Amino acid sequence: MPHNNWDDEHIENLLRDFPAIRDDRPKEEVYQRLAQKEPVRKRQKQWLPLLVAALAFITIGILVASILNQSGIDSSQNEQSTESGSDQSAASTAETAEDRSIQEENAATGDAATSIMESEDAGSGQVSVYEGDLEGHTLFTIGFTENAFVIPLSFLIPDSQIMEDLGKDNPNSVELYNQYASEIDEQALGFDEYHPYVGKIAMGSEGAEHVLPKDHQYDLASASIGVYTATLKETFRDAGQVAVLNEDGSPVEFDQIGPMEPVVTDVKNVAFYAYTTAAGETFLAPGYGMPFETATEAFQAMKDSPNDFQKSTLPDGTDFSITETDDLVQIEFQSPFDFSAMEEVDAKRMIESLAMTAKSYGKQVQLANIEQPQWLGYDFTVPLETPVATNNTPWTIK
Repeated sequence: MPHNNWDDEHIENLLRDFPAIRDDRPKEEVYQRLAQKEPVRKRQKQWLPLLVAALAFITIGILVASILNQSGIDSSQNEQSTESGSDQSAASTAETAEDRSIQEENAATGDAATSIMESEDAGSGQVSVYEGDLEGHTLFTIGFTENAFVIPLSFLIPDSQIMEDLGKDNPNSVELYNQYASEIDEQALGFDEYHPYVGKIAMGSEGAEHVLPKDHQYDLASASIGVYTATLKETFRDAGQVAVLNEDGSPVEFDQIGPMEPVVTDVKNVAFYAYTTAAGETFLAPGYGMPFETATEAFQAMKDSPNDFQKSTLPDGTDFSITETDDLVQIEFQSPFDFSAMEEVDAKRMIESLAMTAKSYGKQVQLANIEQPQWLGYDFTVPLETPVATNNTPWTIK
């Protein structure tokens, strides 16, 4: 910034050179002007006209809608009042005709409806097969599989169909299997495609014989061997045993096992659990691979689910004591057990899982401390009847 060395005298000389400022106005005029105040000019609110217009538009719309609505109501009321007489007359006529039609239909179809109800009642029975169910039917049991678990299903085939298809009475399990296994839709039932077995199955002098080709795959892993042997047990129970043979008649050698001993088809020392397929169907399944030395141990184990697939058939928290003899297992519930508090199918599945578990030890089971002495055909005052087989499944193959 430049610095000028001005002295006071020089500044005074400059000030003297300014022209003199004069105001010739009278004092009164100057005072009058200072006393006057200019009015403050307010800014006009531009949005106010718009708001007023909008409110007016909304008000008009409401009024118009109200008028139209009232007009519509009046018109509707007029139409209803005009049509009510004819509607009542038509309705009366229609009701009379409909009642007469329903009465005629009920009279014509009464027998059919009764038959359907009886059929439904019959289908809602026990989940297992009992001796009395075999009258006029032949039992065909086959072991199906899903997720490496084996579930036996039982079919009751009319004897008339057996005679028509096989030309004989009382066929054995091998004859039934060779006739019908390939016709069963396993996937429709909720299981993996597994049957029929590869190779040939025949009844020999000492039981069933399964002749395997060289390219069979039943020994790919320990799980596949377990599924194979378990399905043989469930499918050919009447055979006593199944010999697994090469085409030259020698015993098959399975990897991890060696030469195969005949598979004994008697299912022993296992507990039964509930298994639900991916299709949502629930069946009773033996706990293969989980044997127990005694029936008492098996029944105690049934209080809990062994895995994510096999579930206990007993309600949570069920407790009981067990008394075991040579031919009977008595289960006494700690608190009075009320089967009517359960879903019927779940209760039946529980009862029959106990009976099937006792059967695997060659025993019967009797339940004590039950609210109902009899319930849905079960008599709890005596040992439970032993089922012939479990998972009674409708036979649909004609």
